[in-house]
Amino acid sequence: MICLGKEGEDTDTDVLKLLHVLLSTDTGSEDECQILEEDFHIKMTQALESEVSLMCNLSKGVEAKGIEKGIEKGIQAMISTLEELQISNDVILNKICDKFQLTEEKAKTYLLKEMNWKINTTFLFMNTELPCY
Repeated sequence: MICLGKEGEDTDTDVLKLLHVLLSTDTGSEDECQILEEDFHIKMTQALESEVSLMCNLSKGVEAKGIEKGIEKGIQAMISTLEELQISNDVILNKICDKFQLTEEKAKTYLLKEMNWKINTTFLFMNTELPCY
């Protein structure tokens, strides 16, 4: 069990430092191995180096996935906002391509996805009986 401590207490424990080293996306696996050897006196074996490299790649993958999701949310928000302003789909398509450096095909998939979502939502709403009060 890891306790982060109470407010105002020094929480700079070895376990937290170790987790920071292993889960950091700013440090490469070679540097992480060196820090583990020097700061934590962990003897690096080939198997352990492989595991550290895997963890490094996983944390970078998680970061990349988060960035990708954030960009997708931004694209969806932009499409929705431009549609609310009654901007034509051609202009929306061009703006998405320019702002997010997308190919026209990729931009079309986002636009179609947003249009399909609105159609499905409208269809579900129209086919749902609302309670009368």
